[in-house]
Amino acid sequence: MTTLSRNASFVRLFVLVAILALVATACGDAGTSTPATSAGSDASEAPASAPASDDPGTSEPPASAGTGGDLGTYTLGIFQDITTDNYWNYLDAGSTVWNQYVLGPNLNAAYATVMPGGDLQPDLADGDLPEVTEDGDVWIGEFTLRDDVLWSDGEQLTADDVVFTWQTAVDLELGTNWPDLVDADIVTAVEAVDDLTVRVTFNAQPGLGHWGPGSSVTTMPVQPEHFWADVVEEARASDDPATTLLAASGVGAPATGPTVYGERQEGSFAATTANPNYFDNGAEISSGDATWTEGPYAENFQFPLYGGQEAAVLALADGEVDLLLNPLGMQRGFQDQVTENADLTAVVNPTNGYRFLAFNHTRAPMSQPAFRDALTVLIDKEFVTESLLQGVAFPLYVLLPEGNSAWYDADIAGELAEVGYAGMETDARRAEAISLLTEAGYTWETAPGFADEDGEVSPEPGEGLTFSAGSGLIDPDGAAVPQLDILTPTASYDPLRSTFGAYISGVAQEMGIPIVSIPTDFNKIIDIVFAEEDPDFDMFILGYSLGSPAFPDFHGAFFGTEGGSNNTGYSNAEYDELVAAFSSSQTVDEAFGHLWEMERIIARDKPHIPLFDTGILEFYNNRVQYPFTETLSGLQFLSGQQSAVTLAD
Repeated sequence: MTTLSRNASFVRLFVLVAILALVATACGDAGTSTPATSAGSDASEAPASAPASDDPGTSEPPASAGTGGDLGTYTLGIFQDITTDNYWNYLDAGSTVWNQYVLGPNLNAAYATVMPGGDLQPDLADGDLPEVTEDGDVWIGEFTLRDDVLWSDGEQLTADDVVFTWQTAVDLELGTNWPDLVDADIVTAVEAVDDLTVRVTFNAQPGLGHWGPGSSVTTMPVQPEHFWADVVEEARASDDPATTLLAASGVGAPATGPTVYGERQEGSFAATTANPNYFDNGAEISSGDATWTEGPYAENFQFPLYGGQEAAVLALADGEVDLLLNPLGMQRGFQDQVTENADLTAVVNPTNGYRFLAFNHTRAPMSQPAFRDALTVLIDKEFVTESLLQGVAFPLYVLLPEGNSAWYDADIAGELAEVGYAGMETDARRAEAISLLTEAGYTWETAPGFADEDGEVSPEPGEGLTFSAGSGLIDPDGAAVPQLDILTPTASYDPLRSTFGAYISGVAQEMGIPIVSIPTDFNKIIDIVFAEEDPDFDMFILGYSLGSPAFPDFHGAFFGTEGGSNNTGYSNAEYDELVAAFSSSQTVDEAFGHLWEMERIIARDKPHIPLFDTGILEFYNNRVQYPFTETLSGLQFLSGQQSAVTLAD
């Protein structure tokens, strides 16, 4: 069983899922879950009114040999290019959800969080994760690999591959998801005791985040040493080893997962093939209330690129596509069309992610708490989601999604919603923003306020008073605040975030805050805001898919001072202590308390303002069937269950 995400950062969406945190990313099979989040882990949903292009990729992906079953070719439509064929890069700068769909199912880790139950199960490992033992000043953990795991080229996977992967990521200081996976602050060594036994040495007693369901060595996707060793040595000898490795081609890299990377053509398609040596082929897997037999049952896996959802839905109805993969979900306007077609099925699931506004904390005025607070109070999330977005989204005030019921605390979430100005009337929001900015020393060329019939302006609303817009915000040092940009995905990619960006710009400008929403290509946003040095942005709106729900460790990846996906410049010693305490927790109850203390600090300091979420709507052709379709974040979170999808009976 392949783990969809083995990093703490499926973070960059993925965000960034679309990138994509967190936070996370890694392998993907029928029920294996993804790592934390990823800056590119993007996951939003488009409303019925969203524009759609009818320009799919025009080149046909070639068929190629494989060893799958009776499904033949499994075709999964995508809406953005994959940007790398290098798995090291996919867990680093290339951590987008689109790369996950194609590359995720190629590799495995020792242990995987398996959906729909969200339980930690052995993957490459033989047996459950043993407890660690104390040995003088250090702690030792060991796990044994299965002896029947072959790479797709026939070489046997060994403990040396695990050691090589860890050592490379540590020595080359790989980023994004890798820092969480290698745990170099607490893991002092990873060694091969023999061909199949891996020993991990810790400088302190490891908690659940370091030896368990968290993003760590146990959930680190293992790379083939015999393919990458020479490439890594060349990278070590270069001026910039990490960049050199991430730029290397991954074409031909052997796989342990159900699929092997084949090829990609920019603007058109990507393709993988069935792994003839997939070690779990024929294995019976159980998680939650689902049980299935691993395949893969397809010979080829094709990922045609579509310019818009209209063309993709037509292709689905024509039988050209089996499943449409989109972290944003499908547009509600197509739901009736799909539901009325007996050959198609629509499913809706809760998501494991959130959409947010992020601030550059290294740049004024975003670095100033009063500015962030004032902008936050101006954002009427209820108005945007209910009126502008026609109810297809719901407002958020915390990061941990309600769909992750094991970790969600409704009482604290409600408390933080109040702190986050939920339910305030428009004029009350304006008055509070004026007060926050004024108390912090801001002034205006023309102050906003509430005017009477004679034109006298008050900072407080009252009967008979009408709001009067301001202009020319001046900072506490007496300098005019320059134009501030919010980078947002384009309306054709995600009208929800585009709409939020335009709304925020509008309510800010009427207060004299010169914010402009800049619709930008998704992959370009990722390049800008996740630049290795001095990201050049004021604010941006993206989304994160949060990886494994079993141990939601994305808070450290996103906002810890050393977090692999912390691109906001936010740093707080108190918060860092909670990140460490969460990972070191010996029990879930202990970790739960630390998690919600981190949520309180995020609500106060606002490195991100959570904006909204949606259920995820997905469409598939009834030619195929899945072991289960009810699962957190839907079929796309599991890369379309490539190891277990079958031809329908």
